[in-house]
Amino acid sequence: MYRQEELPLELNGQESSQGEAEPSLDGRFEDFHAEHPWVYEALERLTVQWVAAGGGRIGVKALFEQLRWLAPEITDGEPFQLNNNFTSRYARLLRASHPEWRDVFELRRLRGDDPGARRSTLDGEFQVK
Repeated sequence: MYRQEELPLELNGQESSQGEAEPSLDGRFEDFHAEHPWVYEALERLTVQWVAAGGGRIGVKALFEQLRWLAPEITDGEPFQLNNNFTSRYARLLRASHPEWRDVFELRRLRGDDPGARRSTLDGEFQVK
């Protein structure tokens, strides 16, 4: 049996037991995305298939589950884990890269956002989740 690498839970701004600041969720997402660009590419392909089949709105979590199902084929059997905390970031990335998918992914306000403040976002809209 193999052991999967554990992905840390979000500890925004909290210190680890060693006294070091834990990376933010955005920082961990950026690291994961840089190390696993194929995840975005696979989510993009799944979305293209969904839209071409006439699908309407879909949640990135549904695409994550499809990707988990296809993982043995995509990764040649290598184990990997997807952190559900990254779904909102992937939805934003997909919408930013494909404005035509504006109606495919609904975005909600990100936790920790100041409701009165406008964040700098990938697609220029209020961040949502």
